[in-house]
This record gives sequence, structure tokens and C-alpha cells, in this order.
Amino acid sequence: MRHLIAAALVLAATPALLDEAKLVGFDDATVFFAAALGKQVDVRFSGSFAAAHFAKADFDGLVLSEMLDGKVCFFDRAGGINPEDARLKDIARADQGDVCVPRADVSARYVPMAAAGAPASPFYATDKAHCGWSWKTGAGIGIWAEDCKFDTGLWSVAYDAKADVFSLSVDGGEPYPVLRQFRKKPQDGPEALLPSLRQAGLIPDDGECQFAPHTDQKSPAGWSLWEIAPVGKRKEAYDALPRDEVPDPPCGEVGYAVDSIGFFMISDTRPDRILYVNLGQDGTMFDPFTITLF
Repeated sequence: MRHLIAAALVLAATPALLDEAKLVGFDDATVFFAAALGKQVDVRFSGSFAAAHFAKADFDGLVLSEMLDGKVCFFDRAGGINPEDARLKDIARADQGDVCVPRADVSARYVPMAAAGAPASPFYATDKAHCGWSWKTGAGIGIWAEDCKFDTGLWSVAYDAKADVFSLSVDGGEPYPVLRQFRKKPQDGPEALLPSLRQAGLIPDDGECQFAPHTDQKSPAGWSLWEIAPVGKRKEAYDALPRDEVPDPPCGEVGYAVDSIGFFMISDTRPDRILYVNLGQDGTMFDPFTITLF
């Protein structure tokens, strides 16, 4: 019964679907695909490309495996796309079990969801059969986040007003922070946040962890991306560590880590706010590039 109630809550929280399907080209420079890596997408291949390789143009639930220069790669858990098929030899990576196609020849297709004050809902899903997108808001901020009903429980992102943070939890259990919001004076740079981060124990209490531009993810229009990285002796010690094992993050909970994705975001129009995005190793069920500040 508890599982049925939880599933009903997921459906009740889901915004209404818009009437028309939408295509998002993988060659669209205004779309940021990093959050969709490892997630499921419905795709449509161009007519000429499909005719040369497949029996149809539309495929559901492909996993976006990699974004390359000019190409995008997918693998099909359902087995409809077989990389060992002779017709696919020009696009297949048999050793990795996926296919890589020109970005201009494929689009994601989905039916967007409508929510007041929200941008377009994401075109991907962690698990199409068990997850649904919801528009969630906090103090002056909104995000698209997933509610997922798995065998392990209801995975959901919720806002904590006291801590000014969105956290992921399972069946309302121990929260895992995925989006933190900090304040500063508009004229100050991100380094103004360092003393409070040290005081909160989120980074080491010394001067050897500093803000630097984050370059692993492409910055969306109107935003700058930052990370906290080691400098001085701390950097020397970190660089000297053996690379045959995963080292501990050199700058604490919100600092650079080799085995997960985390970065700070600052909006050009709201320079008084700094957001820390934690995508973990496999994503944390919200889309950072749908963040909207009010």
C-alpha cells in the first residue's frame, strides 16, 4: 500500500503535458547535454540516415553514452540497435556496445511538460518507466527534478528552506545535498564565499583552496561556472599522489573531485547568488541547466 501511495504522489506532482511533441537536435549549440549522459532518450534519425542503417527512424529509450566532436553515441538496452550488424559498421563501436552518429542526423523527441514560470522540461529520463519530471521551487529558485519509484523506494529531490538547499532522499530518509544556494554582495567575486565555506567545514580551513574557472562543462549562456581547486603545497601534494587509485578530494565536500561532477554557477543577472551543483558520479536526478532564479 505504501508503494501505491508513493507512486500516486509522483503522478500527482507531475506537471501537465503540452499538446505537441518537440524535437531537440543534437547539433543545437544552445542545448547543454552534459546532464543527459547515461540517461534514456527517445530519438529520431533523419530519413536518409535511417534508410541507410535501420528499419525505422524512431527509437525509444536509447542511452546517451557519449558526446564527441560532431557525433553523439547511444546504446540500446532493448537490443533494437545491434552494433555487430553489418549495416552499422560505419557507426558502430562494437568494443563499447554502442553506435556514434553525426549530430546533424539525430534529434531527441519528447513531449514537454508545462509548469508556471518554468523553462522547457528536460528531454531525457533516468528511467522512463519509473521516473517523472516535476518543477520544484525554493527561496527564489526553481529546478526540474525527477521523482523515481524504484524497488529501493521513492527517490525524490526536495527543498529545505532552513538550509536553503535541494537534497535527494529515498523514502524521505537521510538527505543528500545536490544543489546549495549561497549569497554574497553583487560586486564581489566568488572568492568572497571562501571564508564562510571554511567556517562551515565544506573546504579546508586554510588558503590553499581557491576558486578557478570550471572547464569540464560548457557554460550555458548567461552563466559562469567555477570550481574550488588546490593551490600551493596542497596542489603539490595532490599532484604527487599515485594515479592508480581514486584520491580523496583535495578541497573538501564542495571542492574538485576526480570521481564525481560538481561545480559552482553564477548568473550574469543575479551576481549576488552562487549555486553549488552536485551531480555525483551518475547524476543526482535534477537538471542544472534548467535552474531559474527569481
